[in-house]
Amino acid sequence: MKVKSFSISSKRYPNEDKMAIQNMGIYGIAIVLADGMGGLSLGNLAADVVTNTVADYLMKNYEGYAEKEVLHKALERADQEVRRVSIEKKSNMGAAVAVAIIIDYELYCTWQGNVRIYAQHEGKTELLTTDHMANIGYGRTALTRCIKGSGLRDDVPFLYHKLSEDDTVFVCTDGLYKVAEKNLGVLSADEISRKLNDPEDDASLIEVSFK
Repeated sequence: MKVKSFSISSKRYPNEDKMAIQNMGIYGIAIVLADGMGGLSLGNLAADVVTNTVADYLMKNYEGYAEKEVLHKALERADQEVRRVSIEKKSNMGAAVAVAIIIDYELYCTWQGNVRIYAQHEGKTELLTTDHMANIGYGRTALTRCIKGSGLRDDVPFLYHKLSEDDTVFVCTDGLYKVAEKNLGVLSADEISRKLNDPEDDASLIEVSFK
């Protein structure tokens, strides 16, 4: 597998996108991308806590099976850790997140919020995840799910997707796909990065290919 990634800060605020790419040896790789919630305080810290906690949990507990259970427990552990840090800092915080395990041309993923996972097959790029968003009026939207220390719903999404050697997987935050979705699979990660100049929002991309 080949992995390329970048994260570009917005021109106005510190970068609240955090990522982890964990090599798990014979158990493949784990990818975590979190986007701190701008409407709450300490978004960058929340994203950092979520990313590190999930990546650490998967590294210590994933053994090549029971992916749905392991991913769910990783999110639960992250939620517990965000709650602990929120109490410690006396501050509400939260982050959207997408998590993927890729092993032997198989993709297992879960998510909370609007960080997205795409897969490209035979030149066609398909969105695999569904945003947890609601229209709250006046052209505004809000996350309906995230990791913020208040527990998870029972129906945490889980998705399995079979891959082939010519496929490419993309994990990205809204700051990326809102301005460059059409370029996924058309331009390389390096080319997309060069085209993003002073984005309005933090823009992060992780690209996984097999050739």
